[in-house]
Amino acid sequence: MKPLSLLLAVALDLAAAVSAGPAVIECWFVEDASGSNLAKRPAALLLRQGPGGPPPRLDLDPKLYLRVHVVLTVLTHTPAPRVRLGQDAMLDLSFAYMPPSPETASSLAPGPPPFGLEWRRQHLGKGHLLLAATPGLDGQTPAAQEGAVAFATWNDDEPWGPWTGNGTFWLPAVRPFQEGTYLATVHLPYLQGQVTLELAVYKAPKVSLTPAPLVWAAPGEAPPELLCRVSHFYPSEGLVVEWELRGGPEGGSQKAGGQSWLSALSYHSDGSVSLSGHLRPLPVTVEQHGARYTCLVHHPSLPALGRKAEVTLEVAGLSRPSLEDGIGLFLSSFLLLGLIKVLGWVAAYLSTCKESKEKKAQ
Repeated sequence: MKPLSLLLAVALDLAAAVSAGPAVIECWFVEDASGSNLAKRPAALLLRQGPGGPPPRLDLDPKLYLRVHVVLTVLTHTPAPRVRLGQDAMLDLSFAYMPPSPETASSLAPGPPPFGLEWRRQHLGKGHLLLAATPGLDGQTPAAQEGAVAFATWNDDEPWGPWTGNGTFWLPAVRPFQEGTYLATVHLPYLQGQVTLELAVYKAPKVSLTPAPLVWAAPGEAPPELLCRVSHFYPSEGLVVEWELRGGPEGGSQKAGGQSWLSALSYHSDGSVSLSGHLRPLPVTVEQHGARYTCLVHHPSLPALGRKAEVTLEVAGLSRPSLEDGIGLFLSSFLLLGLIKVLGWVAAYLSTCKESKEKKAQ
């Protein structure tokens, strides 16, 4: 049987909640005492895998060790899932049950016990039940909400345990209102275990810059206003738009001078948002010819370097002929030369015809 790794309920004549490492686990909760008074420092929780006595602690009295037997384990391997807006969310959940003692197991019916599973979302202090399942039990359960589905089942049916189960939760095409805290609770007779997951929804922005790919200005004049469109992203918080001027007389990259501002948010039907970043640049100099204005966007959904769009500054009167210009000039010259030759042939033909007519007239 595959070990599990998050302990949520223990058998100690009463239900308690502790955290543990890999199982099969024996736990010793150690309370340090001095004479008849409890120590002020926090109690220690010692964990050990497999059978045997507790590991030695030189600073604690072994007589104070209290043995605890693991009963119910509930865990998730994705406590903070991040799902792209519009994609399906899969929140995994596993649980395991070990009867408290062989005597207790023999008094029960063979096979895994009946259980209940609940998935809730907590928002603004209120819990919303999304799905409830009670495999093997009679009775009505409320219909699942928002298209949610859970794989509520035991994975094995050994007579006396231990048993493992699956309560993985599937939520189709997530929307922004579905992010938040999800509570998964497994109910067994006289026991229950719970885990908490924080679901985050994201969508990376698209970045475009206009005018593009060139912006023109005369020396001493300001280029036209630049518009950086940051579209269809989520969440709206955490977006940063920066303007840089790369190249130019100083080389490297520097903050672009001028007046910059952001537009108001516009909302889309899928829950994403868009906005525009504006830059009104300063007048340019001859030395800034060939520099690039860059709109650099940072957002939690993007890598640390962010996403950018660029436009090249061309100062009027300083543009060098491009390859396309050279090709165009060559073709124009070729056509002009051909036209001159054609006109020469036409002139020669007309002159020949005129001379022939004059000879016939004589």
